[in-house]
Amino acid sequence: MEVFVVDPRPELSKLSDYVPGKSIDEIRERYGLKNVVKLASNENPLGASPKAVEAFHEIANSLHLYPRGDAPKLIDDIAKRFGVNKNQIVIGNGSDEIIDMVGKAFIRQGDNCIGITPTFSVYKFTTLSNGADFIGVGEGDERASLDKLAAAINDKTRVVFICNPNNPTGHYYNEAEIRAFLAKVPKNVLVFLDEAYAEFATAPDFPKLASALDEFPNLFINRTFSKIYGLAGLRVGYAIASAEVIRAMWKIKPPFDVNQAAQVAAIAAFADTDHVEATRKNNAIGFEYLNREFTALGFKVLPTQANFICVHIGDKAKELVSFLEQNGMIVRGLTSFGMPEHIRITVGKPEENELLVSLVKKWVG
Repeated sequence: MEVFVVDPRPELSKLSDYVPGKSIDEIRERYGLKNVVKLASNENPLGASPKAVEAFHEIANSLHLYPRGDAPKLIDDIAKRFGVNKNQIVIGNGSDEIIDMVGKAFIRQGDNCIGITPTFSVYKFTTLSNGADFIGVGEGDERASLDKLAAAINDKTRVVFICNPNNPTGHYYNEAEIRAFLAKVPKNVLVFLDEAYAEFATAPDFPKLASALDEFPNLFINRTFSKIYGLAGLRVGYAIASAEVIRAMWKIKPPFDVNQAAQVAAIAAFADTDHVEATRKNNAIGFEYLNREFTALGFKVLPTQANFICVHIGDKAKELVSFLEQNGMIVRGLTSFGMPEHIRITVGKPEENELLVSLVKKWVG
């Protein structure tokens, strides 16, 4: 009997499986632990806004209804916050879906996309899955050169991806640097500026470019509710760009991708300035502590504008990650990012940071 096999698209042969951080349940079960702390995925250690949790509960009796696909209240709030028109905003099921929609709307087979490296792997994944080539610029823990990024652009380039602050290094580009870069980029090349961690940035020259969209109509600003707003489990992302670019995004956007609970929780979290400020304060105190302690132990801590630190451990980085997991502490090894000698640590609550440092000191011996 003849067996028919449906062959996948040839682009899939170029893709590697995404390597997620380990979960609390996974480590608890593997090592028979009762208490596990996760400082690996850059989640908000203070949790979601209490107002977002309340809004989530209040929507419970409406879960049988489809959500408003156009999310009018959420989009209106975003537009007011950034001083843009509502037709310049699109929402998605987390930033991952926003990136995926960019691929579907703008990346064609035979094109190329350019990004700084190392960086968030979904940019490369989206590029390759749409039949284009990905060109990485940069290496190791040094900040990638935007001049070299601009020089890599050619007539096949469709999108340039810049994560700012960058995941996993924490480096950032200031407004003058981004503007100078944008001035060099052809107008038919989309510049995807991923600002997932922007709300944590304390540098006075960190870019504020929503007002520059008329000047740079190929600029695409991506944001998320997963980080400072503490809604990683609900998956809400949004983007701001020119009306023309956003129109293309809405054409391929799934109609009910951002659910009701996610929408109302995002609206509440967006308005809860007290929770945002508490998160920023916790992050600043935690970074100062972790930076001081790891530096004193002889490790190199990269400068960061995000809610994590990237630390050079050396050739025993994997050994440290394993030791920490066995003792109920999850951090992110960076082998999948091409940085096998580094680890990434989410800034936690004070007691979590202190536990981490005590375990590292024990490992160092």
